[in-house]
Amino acid sequence: MSFVKPDGTCFTFYTETFLGTGTNSIILLYGSRALKIPKIRDITTMPEANRDDQEYINYVNCKMLETEKAVYLRVGRCDGIAECINISEDGILLAFYKRGDLENYIKIEAEVDRSRKARWILILIKTLLHFHKSKVLVDDMALRNLLITNDLALKMIDFGQCNIFPMDTDINAVNENGMTAQADIFHLGCLIYSIVKWKIYEYDLFLHGWTRPLLSDLPQTNQLFCGDIIRKCWSAEYSSMDQAYCETHKGLEQTIHEV
Repeated sequence: MSFVKPDGTCFTFYTETFLGTGTNSIILLYGSRALKIPKIRDITTMPEANRDDQEYINYVNCKMLETEKAVYLRVGRCDGIAECINISEDGILLAFYKRGDLENYIKIEAEVDRSRKARWILILIKTLLHFHKSKVLVDDMALRNLLITNDLALKMIDFGQCNIFPMDTDINAVNENGMTAQADIFHLGCLIYSIVKWKIYEYDLFLHGWTRPLLSDLPQTNQLFCGDIIRKCWSAEYSSMDQAYCETHKGLEQTIHEV
């Protein structure tokens, strides 16, 4: 199976510059950095009967990368977002984080201490607050979309499924086919639970018709570190990310600096 770069040249996953692939994009090594390009399959090698469907998939993948470019331009630099070095017709040039994503890190590495967990949770809260202040809904919040730097900081990636709204939008009142600020906050709770329990937990509201489950159908959070934060994310007790940050940052900062 071969794919096409934006410049028209073909390549396969066996090339030495190939780093990884997702549903809609491909990551290539570009010097010491990572170049994200749309996942465009070479339709010239396919049977005629399959070309129209694949051409549409290629089009959607290109549109999603354009959305991601627009997100990086809107949100700018933020400590909790992967460093965007350049945006061009070729794709998105990003810093390369060799430690990989948090989902795999949890699977293979020893559990980090409470101070590190608090640091990660606080940066996730700050980062989602930044998105919402930038009038962007994230949607695809998952452990696989959190990369780990050499100094064990978290960086959020993959914004092709985001929705961007005018800057005068009340982000807490928007409902884009089920995608809301409250849905983002719910998914934030799943990320925090995974970090606290050091196990992979995901409950994608999109796969459940955007219907929030009962708390009794979710894992217990009683007596957990950050259990109240998780519960409030899941039960919509935070009216906004502003409230979530205001109610949590002092306690988390205190935990970060505990010896």
